[in-house]
Amino acid sequence: MKLTLGTKIKYLRLQKGITQNTLAKALNVSFQTVSKWENETSMPDIQLLPEIAIYFGCRIDDLFDFSEQAQFARIENMLEMQDTLTEEEYRQAEALLKRNLNESIYKNDALRLLASLFNHRADSLRKSAEFYAKEALKLSPQVKENHCNLQRAQEGTVPDWDFANHSKRIAYYQEFVKENPAYPGGYLWLLEELLADNRLDEAENTCRALAKVDHSCRVAFYLGRICWKRGRHQEAEDTWHQMLEDHRDDWLTFACMADAMAHLCRYDDAVFYYRKAQELQPSPKYTDAQITTAMIYEIQGKYDDAIDSLNEQLEMLKQEWNLTEGCEVERVHKEISRLQQKSAGCP
Repeated sequence: MKLTLGTKIKYLRLQKGITQNTLAKALNVSFQTVSKWENETSMPDIQLLPEIAIYFGCRIDDLFDFSEQAQFARIENMLEMQDTLTEEEYRQAEALLKRNLNESIYKNDALRLLASLFNHRADSLRKSAEFYAKEALKLSPQVKENHCNLQRAQEGTVPDWDFANHSKRIAYYQEFVKENPAYPGGYLWLLEELLADNRLDEAENTCRALAKVDHSCRVAFYLGRICWKRGRHQEAEDTWHQMLEDHRDDWLTFACMADAMAHLCRYDDAVFYYRKAQELQPSPKYTDAQITTAMIYEIQGKYDDAIDSLNEQLEMLKQEWNLTEGCEVERVHKEISRLQQKSAGCP
């Protein structure tokens, strides 16, 4: 449903719980004028639009296109372009999405965006938690709770099996693939968790099921990882090289090989394969090669090379995705600044 300007003013007024007369007094017009707006017999003077927007706590642009899909697109754009949302932006987005949970036509998008909205807020809160945990550790480096808070904020690893294992996610995706047997993605999520927990027999069975619905390089990639974890290193190498031979024109094959090498800390090989994957990738190209090589160079202490990779990422975001601003670009600039300080020996 698309709302006209008058209908939107009425909607905002009722949401605020005020009468036409109250709104009229706030805008210094008659209540008959407000009534005409809401009945679509007249339109507000253009000079009043800023006052109306301020009164209702929205932007002028928000007064004109109010289809649900347009609202969803705006929320999605905010989540993509802003690292943090104001309390008002968050509250309005949550209210709008929850209001659409009972509308079957919008329910799927509403559920998806609610999950993204809450994860966005959680990410923002984790950054704050990370900052304060590090500050606390400077003052009290031997307090266990400070280390635990940092671990939770950074989603780090823990030695306790009962906290570290992935049995709940494994159980979920085991049921998921039963209900969605033709969707390859479900098997991939399941395989990652099984490998993380060294449940290798189950991982092999999952690979066999994946092979029935996915004929890409992924089956060989995971079979190689299973072999490596079992200690059959030469068999793993042979499996991966055969994967490259069988899927030599597929950029994803080289990306998988790069990931395999990075997991083994064979960093120079990983950089080579990440670059090769990007060469084969059609436009618009992803910037994973620059992100991962920057990480690898930092691990190796090659800070200038890492900075060069991130500058490449900025250029690719501009050329391939027409992105020159927003939180993704800002994150890259922050990483460059951090690495420059690290290169200069700053704490």
